[in-house]
Amino acid sequence: MKAKAWWLIFIISIFSHAADAEIYKCLSNGRDATYQNSPCSESKQTEIKVNLPTLERKQITLKHVDNGHYLINAEINGVKFPFLIDTGASFVVLTKQLAEKAKITCTGIFVTMNTANGKVQDCVAYVSKLTIAPFELKNVEVHIASNLATLPLLGMSVLQKFNIEQRNGEMHLSEH
Repeated sequence: MKAKAWWLIFIISIFSHAADAEIYKCLSNGRDATYQNSPCSESKQTEIKVNLPTLERKQITLKHVDNGHYLINAEINGVKFPFLIDTGASFVVLTKQLAEKAKITCTGIFVTMNTANGKVQDCVAYVSKLTIAPFELKNVEVHIASNLATLPLLGMSVLQKFNIEQRNGEMHLSEH
């Protein structure tokens, strides 16, 4: 009996990537079993049929704005910000004003960053939680830039944690 239970768990795990899948255990000669995702042929007896639950991956779908950029809302310390998705940025970059609003303090460590506008001095800080619903990231390094004139940037230090697909004017961020 234990062997049958383990085989069923094994088969369910193989097919667990499918949504609303059905698995059929088909018997021939009353003993030889095969597992398949379609009904058994008439010459084989169906012993069991299992309906698997739908498994959904967490995903965010973004539509690009008129200028072709993608914006996403995120929350730090209870303060919501619209972020510009920037695959060319290495880190999450906040303006000094937004960092102050979210009560993010500089660690005293400054780094020189090369940007499209030249070299800048960023202050390194850490946020305990960055929420991009339905995702929550902990202990995220952010840079505070005193001369950032745009929206805050969501850079690769966070984006690398997601699968990113872009097609038909949409960007899809999902779990690895």
